[in-house]
Amino acid sequence: MSRYTSAACAALLLFGINLPNASTPAHAASQPPAMADMADMDNMPGMNMGESMDMPAHPPSTHASASRPATPPTSGSGTPPAVSGTFRVNLPALAPSSQWPATPPATPIVHYVHNMPPVMDRGTYFHVLMEQFEGRYTAGDSLLRYSGQSWFGTDHDKLWIKSEGTVDGHRHMSDGDHEFLYDHAISTYFDLQAGVRLDLDSGPSRAWGAVGVQGLALYFFDVSATAYFNAQGVAGKLEGSYDLLITNRLILQPQAEFNFYSHTDAQRDVSRGFSDIDAGLRLRYEFKRKIAPYIAVTYAGHYGNTANHRANWHGTADNGPEDIRFTFGVRTWF
Repeated sequence: MSRYTSAACAALLLFGINLPNASTPAHAASQPPAMADMADMDNMPGMNMGESMDMPAHPPSTHASASRPATPPTSGSGTPPAVSGTFRVNLPALAPSSQWPATPPATPIVHYVHNMPPVMDRGTYFHVLMEQFEGRYTAGDSLLRYSGQSWFGTDHDKLWIKSEGTVDGHRHMSDGDHEFLYDHAISTYFDLQAGVRLDLDSGPSRAWGAVGVQGLALYFFDVSATAYFNAQGVAGKLEGSYDLLITNRLILQPQAEFNFYSHTDAQRDVSRGFSDIDAGLRLRYEFKRKIAPYIAVTYAGHYGNTANHRANWHGTADNGPEDIRFTFGVRTWF
């Protein structure tokens, strides 16, 4: 018992040393020892805490002030008011300027046709394409052939001009076909065209009315079909071509043009029915997209009762009834 009694007395003594003095006020007991000892620094030589510096009894906690807003003073009822988590900062007023006027400009009133807002398809454009500008060669002579078209207008309505012809070694021009057409889009890929055709070359002149369609058919075939009419009869033309991309710049293009007439016109070497064909197989290389030289093999044939007359015209075989030639030319557009 003496051993347990000695241990209990030692524990009571340690507990009694750590208990605060009962006569000490509550706030003094809760004061940290370090702050309590600061009061004795006035008695040290050269230290006067009352005159040289003010030390708060409880220094503010930096961590607490950064993490939550300070507690506002309590009201008379003893209940603190609600604290909002939103901080409001009053900025100075923005001075008016030309970029930021004091009052916003008035919104203009726009009146749409049939209450339909406009779309970006009313721009006016101009395009020229020289599809063929080539020399056709054989051992005896050579021909210069051109075929081109241009248009001016919008995506829906255009003025379309087409022209083609052949000049032989005697500076005689044949197959002169010049068309002036009004073009209107009837679908995404096809246009309806109507206007006039003038046959102007070294032979007699002819005038025709024209109506037809032109566009991009299935599988990207570029096609056109046009019907012509005048006092003597009617005629028709079918054209088609296809660009076969060997590479992005090397392109093989088969092309053909067929002409039909309802009557014979010997002065212009026109036969009734299937009159003539002009075809070619062209291989071009696009050094630049707008300029592409090419080599080709072309075929021009005339049929019907004017074929022999065509072969004997001017005593030469210029573009005779069966004419196959080596061709060199250039294709350009802008």
